[in-house]
Amino acid sequence: MLHRERPRRGASRVGCLLQLIVLVALVYGGVLVGEDALAYYRFRDAMKMEARFATVRTDEQIRTRLRAFTDSVKLPPEAKEINVVRDGNRIRIWSSYDRELRLPLDYSRTFHLRPFVERTF
Repeated sequence: MLHRERPRRGASRVGCLLQLIVLVALVYGGVLVGEDALAYYRFRDAMKMEARFATVRTDEQIRTRLRAFTDSVKLPPEAKEINVVRDGNRIRIWSSYDRELRLPLDYSRTFHLRPFVERTF
């Protein structure tokens, strides 16, 4: 008995190429969004750290340290408008800024981010 090999169809190669293009697009978009998300969470973590040490730092010291942090993670200038409010034994720290996500094909969307921390001491 002789076995004849069937010629390969080209559909699987096109399907593989399409999957590869989709994967590359998802990774590209994920990197763009991921960098902004990471900067947001790092900024919020810095706010948490400052709230922990609120008993030994003044409001202006907290603002100065957080403003320096915004430069290190490359946040927009409006993120430097940091609010610090103390009520008795509670401290609230927040800021707000906009980030624009730009993707190929002229797609862009602006996200309004507002990191906020509240802590009692």
